[in-house]
Amino acid sequence: MLLLSLAGSVLGLAQPYLSKYLVDNALLRRDTHALLVAAVLMFTATTLGFVFSYISGYGYIRLSSSMLFDMRMTVYRHLHTLSPRFFAQARLGDLVSRLNGDVAEVQRISADTFLALLANAVFVVGSLVMMIWLSWKLFVVGIVLIPVSTVLFRFYQQRISRLARELRERSADIGTLFLETLLGVRLVACFNASDYELGRFRLANGSFVRTLLRFQSSSLLGRTVPGTLLTGATIGVFLYGGHQIIHGRLTMGTLVAFMAYHARLLSPVQNLLGLSAALSTARVSLGRVLELLDTQPEVTERPDALPVSDVRGRIEFHRVSLRHQGRAVLENLSFTIPAGCFSVLVGPSGAGKSTIADLIVRLLDPDSGTITLDGFDLRTLRLRDLRETVVLVEQSPHLFHGSLFENIAYANPHARRMVVEEAALAAGLNPLLRRLPAGLGTIAGERGLTLSAGERQRIALARAFLASPDVLVLDEPSAALDAESEQELFQNLRTRFQGRTVLAITHKPFLATAADYVLRIENGRVSEDRLEIIPTVA
Repeated sequence: MLLLSLAGSVLGLAQPYLSKYLVDNALLRRDTHALLVAAVLMFTATTLGFVFSYISGYGYIRLSSSMLFDMRMTVYRHLHTLSPRFFAQARLGDLVSRLNGDVAEVQRISADTFLALLANAVFVVGSLVMMIWLSWKLFVVGIVLIPVSTVLFRFYQQRISRLARELRERSADIGTLFLETLLGVRLVACFNASDYELGRFRLANGSFVRTLLRFQSSSLLGRTVPGTLLTGATIGVFLYGGHQIIHGRLTMGTLVAFMAYHARLLSPVQNLLGLSAALSTARVSLGRVLELLDTQPEVTERPDALPVSDVRGRIEFHRVSLRHQGRAVLENLSFTIPAGCFSVLVGPSGAGKSTIADLIVRLLDPDSGTITLDGFDLRTLRLRDLRETVVLVEQSPHLFHGSLFENIAYANPHARRMVVEEAALAAGLNPLLRRLPAGLGTIAGERGLTLSAGERQRIALARAFLASPDVLVLDEPSAALDAESEQELFQNLRTRFQGRTVLAITHKPFLATAADYVLRIENGRVSEDRLEIIPTVA
């Protein structure tokens, strides 16, 4: 693609020189044959230049679109490796802005700029060489203002770079505001806060527009002021060249060819100045993307990670400590969850129960201490194997904007419909499905908001039943269920996970009284009088 673009640029350089041949050899000498030769050469050069430019431009766009996909895939894959603590502090709108807007800007500049940079650079260098060859005196007159234009351009370029970063940040502010408001639209409606939110948007948009106007003003001045100075040099070339012709020191064809090169020189020089400004903007976007990629994941897999097999399900915490934002969430925590038992973890809010669940599936790693599965440190195991072996059902499960079937089958996209239906039945979804005309084909809506909290929880449980892990961790599995549904859930868990390890985190008394083992924790610390492992009568 680059070679074709280069060939097109070289052919473009030939056309002004052909005008010299046209004037001196055809028009002034009134030679019809030379006129036809000049016309054929100009047509050939123009046609081939167009063909080469089209093929190179089209091919490069295909390549650059593949590059955009690779870039987005790289950033998207990296986001999947980051811990919940990162997303708890990051702004979702800013992440979307970087993943979508900034990556697209880098790709656009890369696609549009690189070929244009090559073509314009070749034409500028070629034009300068031809101008020197035609008349070095005219060349000096034509470039005398270039240093001044360059200084002015550098001044505006620095200002554009600073405003480009500010513009990206203001755009991310608006994106974050939209996401927060739309995700909390029920709260906005309940508190009649529409006018307040519109006011927030008006302020954010006003800040964006002011920054945009300053950016566009600087960008426009950066492109036009240096170019206007260069245009002034054309007058000097015209006057000096005309004087040379009058005194017989220059041919008419030479001046015509020189003026053609000089006129064509202004456009690529202006383009290069504009491209440099665009590169400044892309540099800002690239910096924001690289800043995201430079965020190190907290949980990583070792190169020599071990496969997980023959799982019994014994989980042991040994002197585990974890701090978040300077606060000790867990401190020297030690306990054992026996293999193959239905265990319950109870404790007050803020005691660290959900953090324990995150640690078991390695969404987080402890600051110190070890967590083992059947005696193997979790950090020595393959992440994919671990998360197929141990499945976490969260207290507030996430549902996608798809059918109930797709949401359940997310645990196993290749599962047969009969298997998915069995999982839905085990999770107690039958009454719901009978009420829905489309059954499992019903669309759950954005984040499953067309369903009740209890129905969303049952779908998450059905997803876990379909995954059928060796170890199941449930964070408040019956929080949105009534007593009858809770008892049904317990019986289904007993049946489907008999002989496998189940850990339920709950504050409800029923699961605690019906479990094989009960663990009690408070304030992230464990002592003999705070932790009890109590065998109960089945």
